[in-house]
Amino acid sequence: MGQRRLATPQKDDAKKRPQSKKSNNAVLNSTTTRKGEVFRAQRRTSENVNLRASQHVINIPVNKSVYNGYGGEQFSAKMQPKRTRGGKPKLRIIPIGGVGEMGIGKNMNAIEYDDEIIIVDMGFLFPGSDYPGINYITPDITWLEENKHKIKAHVFTHGHLDHIGSFRHFIHRIPAPVYASKFTIGMLDKSLADADTDFQPDFWVMDPLSHEIVQVSKHFSVELVRVNHSIPDSTAVIIRTPLGVIIDSGDWRFEESPVDGQKFDLKRMTEVASKEGVLMFMNESTNCESAGTHTHTEFDIQYSIGQVMDKFSNSRVILSCFSSQVHRLQLILEEAHKHGRKVAFAGFSMIQNLEVALRSGTIKIPKDTVMKMEDIIKLPDSQVTVVCTGSQGEFNAVLNRMATGAHKYMKIKGSDVVVFSSNPIPGNEKNVVRTVDGLMREGSDVIQNGKTHLTGVGPLHLSGHGYYDDHIKLINALNPTYYMPIHGEFHMLVHNARLAEKECGIPRKNIFVCDAGDIIEIDIERQAKKAGRIQVGGVMYDDTGAIVSEVVLKDRIHMSQEGMFVVVLTVQRGTGRLLTSPDIISRGFIYLRDSEELMNMIRQYLKQKAARSFTGKYDLDVVKKEIKDEVTHILYDQTRRTPIVIPVVNEIGGGLKAPGKVSRGAQGTVKSEVDADGSVVPKLPKKRFPAKQVPDTEANDTKARERHNAPAY
Repeated sequence: MGQRRLATPQKDDAKKRPQSKKSNNAVLNSTTTRKGEVFRAQRRTSENVNLRASQHVINIPVNKSVYNGYGGEQFSAKMQPKRTRGGKPKLRIIPIGGVGEMGIGKNMNAIEYDDEIIIVDMGFLFPGSDYPGINYITPDITWLEENKHKIKAHVFTHGHLDHIGSFRHFIHRIPAPVYASKFTIGMLDKSLADADTDFQPDFWVMDPLSHEIVQVSKHFSVELVRVNHSIPDSTAVIIRTPLGVIIDSGDWRFEESPVDGQKFDLKRMTEVASKEGVLMFMNESTNCESAGTHTHTEFDIQYSIGQVMDKFSNSRVILSCFSSQVHRLQLILEEAHKHGRKVAFAGFSMIQNLEVALRSGTIKIPKDTVMKMEDIIKLPDSQVTVVCTGSQGEFNAVLNRMATGAHKYMKIKGSDVVVFSSNPIPGNEKNVVRTVDGLMREGSDVIQNGKTHLTGVGPLHLSGHGYYDDHIKLINALNPTYYMPIHGEFHMLVHNARLAEKECGIPRKNIFVCDAGDIIEIDIERQAKKAGRIQVGGVMYDDTGAIVSEVVLKDRIHMSQEGMFVVVLTVQRGTGRLLTSPDIISRGFIYLRDSEELMNMIRQYLKQKAARSFTGKYDLDVVKKEIKDEVTHILYDQTRRTPIVIPVVNEIGGGLKAPGKVSRGAQGTVKSEVDADGSVVPKLPKKRFPAKQVPDTEANDTKARERHNAPAY
């Protein structure tokens, strides 16, 4: 028989419901939200925080690409090969960072053969607003430190921070001779000024034009080959090993007329490929997705800057660009000299890089062209050109301070013209728009790249990376046996791999799309395969150059989303009596004056809790945990939010220590503090804080294709 429908359904009997255990606190009992719902809300918040805070963590990343070296099968721990002793040595290529991570940076690769390792580059990564208070992330070099006795050389391709930024943190921990071109050595040496160590590396300047080959160890020799990029002295690295030649491309583009006259040395690379063959080509991927090739040069940008100076002949011209674009600075100086203008440079990184360029002879300044900022503002507007940082809309950069009136010497005015000789790095678009709005509110003209139809001014920026057709040309010229895309996000690596297979005929099984930590192993038969992983990851640093714990980052993210709520109880030790009314502190959660009813409810709860918990024997840690959970419950019931709740219990009673005495040195300076019990507390040493690091390249600009007829943001 089917079920019979009742004519008059019975009402729900509340007495038959399962009764939850009642608390002895009236406020807690008045809540209508179940504990389970609160716990689930806390877990959701915690999961969101963990997901956002762990983007830099690399354990076993998902990589089911057909180019992953395992035939598209996901790598798992059980596939990790067992270590075997003896046998013939194998060549191992291990990306420590810079491949398929949360952004572009942390470029670092290790090449190992037998008992020797050489390392190419030591970069860091700018994580952006996802990581509050984090300035940059370096690779985790635990594995390299465990094997530092094997490291024979450090080789650098060029001086951008995504390739040298970690140098000052690592070089004293994994010491070895350093090989690079002259300008790059200057940038490395400059970075040591902010290091926490007095360690002085053994620098070896190599000349890429002379095709100098240096034997850096028993098994390895290196050669630097000139390539074109947006920073001087950029090179590719040819590494000769017992099993064959490995080439790391560094960052590159093709230029028909480079500023320094030194073209991409494709002739030398082709010569090596034809005579010796290329076993493995490690090629950057940053702009391989952009169609075609570059359609203009740095000299076209110089012409555009000349157009601006002609069009606004009676105005101050303020140019903003990346601080590492030394060749562009050279062209700006020459154009200003032609137009009878003086040039002042503003911005810490801009001036620092200019000093390195002058010392290395990379830049030549026209006579009587450069002036100090405090002097140039005394000249007529028609003679003033200022070159500054701030092209990415950074709050504290020179350009923003000029717009807001916070700059010491200069304030933007209506007759000024501001030129952005850059494109916004993805993620910085809003900051750039905010800066442009601020400049235009002051009445100034703003000229950006890609807006020729509005300004009548041609191209103002050129990407430092090769496009699709450029990659085809280079790969075909080298014709490598094995191919490994590097320096890019995962989608770039995959498209680079497809390009190599589709356009250049490299077999799919010979292409490796890697994650940081993957090991490519090549045996004596020159057969390559994936062979497990090593420990890698990221280490976070704040603006002061100090390491930030992952726990601290998670708290910052949680507070940025939900806020913080602190309750302070002052009780008498022994009796447990409240000596003052409970104090409540809210930061980023609610405004206390607008929430008196909720605050009174919390205080009532705390008074009842104290009266029942601090009598007789009690475990303070247990009581604080209960307060934390129960206050969270009340707050979620009333606000549907889960801030970080911090209970503070001050127990007053017993003897108090006498104030400590202060010991002073001969000049009256504090040397140490003597506590009441006679113990000496040493004076804290002074710390030297490095300057905040800011992007010095468009490496993160994955959409830096020719944008003359497209919006810049």
